[in-house]
Amino acid sequence: MPRRSRVAPSDDESSTPPTPSSSNAMNQGRLEIWFEGNDDRMQTFFIEINRKQIILPKVIRMSWLKAENFGNLEQHLKAKKLKTFLELSGKVYLDLVKVFYANLKFSNGILKSSVKGVEMEITRQTWKDVAGLRQRGVQVYKDETSVVDEFNKVEYLNQCVRNQGEQARNFHVGRLRVEERLLTMVVTKIIMPRGSNHATLNEGDLVVMYCIQNGVMVDWTYTICDHMMKAKRLTNFKLPYVVFISKFIEHFGVDVKGELEE
Repeated sequence: MPRRSRVAPSDDESSTPPTPSSSNAMNQGRLEIWFEGNDDRMQTFFIEINRKQIILPKVIRMSWLKAENFGNLEQHLKAKKLKTFLELSGKVYLDLVKVFYANLKFSNGILKSSVKGVEMEITRQTWKDVAGLRQRGVQVYKDETSVVDEFNKVEYLNQCVRNQGEQARNFHVGRLRVEERLLTMVVTKIIMPRGSNHATLNEGDLVVMYCIQNGVMVDWTYTICDHMMKAKRLTNFKLPYVVFISKFIEHFGVDVKGELEE
């Protein structure tokens, strides 16, 4: 698979520092274009966002899963309407992604932001057009797993371990079967990506894995929105979904001429 298609990079590939955008960020003229001269938003950018690191994007191809005899996992992911989202690739506008995060709000189930004066309201249709995601299903996120009544983290983990007679004593990926280990990478590097500690699962990771494997339809838009807001709010949380957000930027027609891209 090509580099951007890997889901298991080495530790030194897990994130990239904010230095690529620093030269532009210190340019007052660029800031005024990005934020239309709004001093409060520029202040938010400097204090909360500009120093944050970016999580390098990962993708996984359904065709690769099938070719590598992970057809069962392929079918589970397709059934959850995740194919388009998991395979997203393209240009990344590093500075503009940070502008998007600086202006990001989530209210009444609607994600909103603005970049260079272009107001973005991520509606039900936008989610579908950009990533093939639909706003239906249970609202699952890391800090709220009780919405899936039948989920029991210990029972589920014991079903996933390599040696079925062995009781799992912790949530370490190394104890799992190959297919479940691959699923953990999909969850922790693409669906709810974090910059480090992919080897230890939390309850939120496990409930998402359970839903994927057990026919529980999830409102992925809510899961992603919650993860985005957490990334903005928490000081040391790296910024995820950079390709996804760049797709939003393109979708809404933001002028990207002259902007830093990868």
